[in-house]
Amino acid sequence: MTTLLAALIAVWLFTLGPYRTVELPQAVASAEPPLLGVFEGDAPVVDGADWPRRRELLLNALAQHVYGPAPPERAAHVASRSPIPAAEAGGVERVEQWEVEVEGAGRFNLVLVLPPQQQDSAPVIIMQNFCGNRAAFPGRPAAIAAPLRYYPIPCRSGAFDPLHRAFFGRWMLGPPFERIGARGYAVAMFYGGDIIPDYAPDARPALDALAGPDAGAVSAWAWLHARVVDVLSEDPRFDARRMIAWGQSRYGKIALLAAARDARIAAIVAMQSGRAGDALTTHRAGESVRNIARVYPHWLSPRFAEYAARNPPVDQHQLLALLAPRPVLLGWARRDGWSDPAGAFIAAQSARPAFELLGAPAPEHYFRGGGHGVEDADWEATLDFLDRRIGG
Repeated sequence: MTTLLAALIAVWLFTLGPYRTVELPQAVASAEPPLLGVFEGDAPVVDGADWPRRRELLLNALAQHVYGPAPPERAAHVASRSPIPAAEAGGVERVEQWEVEVEGAGRFNLVLVLPPQQQDSAPVIIMQNFCGNRAAFPGRPAAIAAPLRYYPIPCRSGAFDPLHRAFFGRWMLGPPFERIGARGYAVAMFYGGDIIPDYAPDARPALDALAGPDAGAVSAWAWLHARVVDVLSEDPRFDARRMIAWGQSRYGKIALLAAARDARIAAIVAMQSGRAGDALTTHRAGESVRNIARVYPHWLSPRFAEYAARNPPVDQHQLLALLAPRPVLLGWARRDGWSDPAGAFIAAQSARPAFELLGAPAPEHYFRGGGHGVEDADWEATLDFLDRRIGG
């Protein structure tokens, strides 16, 4: 049994990729296709009035070639709300647990952690997590609901939590709630696997029922971000004008796509989001299209696998452009060649014309030491960025 668990952990760690030192390129050529040039027969974009037309075209192209379609719009409502005392939440103050029901899709558990001082219209960091809500709290308190459906074996026991943190950083399983609250931000956190399991045999039937055979889980999980915005916007304690999409690794991909689709998201933080996130598919470094299609066949549209051998007609600089004119922070790490920081840097530079077109600052980025994971530096960069751009 011990050998089996060790093998499972080794596979779990390997699928997140080898750590090798990378540097950002000194000279950057624009990514193809040119952001504002002719695209799929559409005339060049020359001013801001042209952008909505191009925006719709890009969203459709990304759905067709990368993510698959979003599920149809469904009403979401809060089925139950439960305050959880700090003694039952691992010492974390001002915790609430909501059960959110999405019409025709099922229910998921949303955990809210409010700032220590009662206030109306707090900005909210919306995030998903890797191992379920319970694992994000100290001691895995029983009052915090565990995932409702399949979740990875290394996530099911607190025995593996020290390994997760040792390999992937102190805040890999959950954020520093106290530090975030002290800066004036609420956290809204959920596990997307409650609706679409992060397990290919279970994910495919759930996706087929929710959005059809061309949909990927990243598309559905991004759609759940919008359902969280729906329910938070009805509570006056949260500022509907300051909803923030935050994510790292696969959840960085989700944060980017959720914000690209939903203009209600006011700011975006995506760290080490890699292939099908902020890194160009055509850069061909780090995780390959072939690997992501083989190891995580449920994440993206089945069509994405075709681009292992040829370039797609749409690329990730076009996804980043869809975030304009909102504040964007991208984070990378020097020992995380798997997520291709160089390809992401080129994509960010190539997205600049859309931000300039709309009179907005270009995406910001930082490049820290260390590897793939969530460190103190990531949260400090996040909070400093949000303070500067939207105010805590």
